[in-house]
Amino acid sequence: MRFTTPLNQVNYHRHFQRIWKRQSRLQATELQIPEELKEMGIVIKDAKEMLFQDRLFPPCKKVERSIPQPPSVLNQGKYFYVMHGKTKVSESENQTLALTKTLPYQGLPTQIQSLIGVESLPNQDELVRTNILQAQVWDGDQYKLPKKLDIKNPGYNFKREYGIRHKKKVSGLLEKLIFLCDGAIGKYPNCLQRDIMLDVICKLNVNRNGSDVTFDMPCDAMMTCTIPLKRFASPSEVAETENCEVPNIYPIKPTLDLEKFEEKPISPPVKRFNNAHIHTLFVAQKSFGFWFPKQMLGRAIATCFSFAVKEARMKYGIDIKVLPEPINVQCMYMDIKSFNFLAYQLNTLDLEHNDGIKNQVWVDEPLSLYKQVSEKDLVTDYNPEVFPKMLALYMNGLIEPPSQD
Repeated sequence: MRFTTPLNQVNYHRHFQRIWKRQSRLQATELQIPEELKEMGIVIKDAKEMLFQDRLFPPCKKVERSIPQPPSVLNQGKYFYVMHGKTKVSESENQTLALTKTLPYQGLPTQIQSLIGVESLPNQDELVRTNILQAQVWDGDQYKLPKKLDIKNPGYNFKREYGIRHKKKVSGLLEKLIFLCDGAIGKYPNCLQRDIMLDVICKLNVNRNGSDVTFDMPCDAMMTCTIPLKRFASPSEVAETENCEVPNIYPIKPTLDLEKFEEKPISPPVKRFNNAHIHTLFVAQKSFGFWFPKQMLGRAIATCFSFAVKEARMKYGIDIKVLPEPINVQCMYMDIKSFNFLAYQLNTLDLEHNDGIKNQVWVDEPLSLYKQVSEKDLVTDYNPEVFPKMLALYMNGLIEPPSQD
């Protein structure tokens, strides 16, 4: 006999109601006090009195708490701003120039331009091509690379690729180009007085127009020397900067894209280098995210400014305003294929206003080292003008610039 049909006809709800009617309330047994406890005088309360007692609880006092309000955009509180290596400025390099009180000039200084092509390596272009391939193609690393994305067809699913990471390509290319430059200047005795430090971070605080700004700028490679670089601008040219105006980005403040903190970031004490003077900074954009060329230029200018300020404070003290002698720094900044060069001269640390002497920076036009690198076609559209400019930065300070006659 099949029990499915009669079992499905059982009304479980009726059974549950019957059981709930009988067992929904606690059942207290009759109180029976042993005679021994009565003789001892122990007071025992009846459970029914506690069970059916109506308890009146006092009303709960509700404490009304105010809803936290977000900070108003009109709040003029005291904030501390931090600019670091990942800061992308919205107003391109003009925002960094306004933040550092710097005047821009097109082209490299004359003393650097005169050194282009003075020294070279045998088979120089072939060596540079080989080092590009060694850094970006001939490497045994096999890491899962980020997925490709076609902007015109975002729904297309590319096959996953394995190879060299973007960060290692950029850092490897920089190290190999520095190695070639070291080999080119090996015949000059003064090159032994230089040091190269990797992954250097400069962190310091300055006051700009009443705002406390902390520069936390990384540098992938920094070359120092015992003799400072000669000034890029003469004293008369520096005096003429009083009549010039820094880039005006009003109504935007120079601290627009900087991180804001309510507490002042800790600034470490000024440490001294092995050599007292900074020669050249090498800044590489290793992140896979997209940066506009002007944003990279703004980061390079901020890096030059922060390291130059650090050297000025080591040399003249923390409270120095107008420098007796300017601090000169060279810089090369790059990404996977584009290179650019600049020269920075720090003339003043009086950043409370825009009047008086300004700092100066000379910016060269960006150059592309190549168009594409692949295992099949190797290096396509190689640009032979990039490495001689990098070598000219290395040569500055080793020999006197040739005369222009």
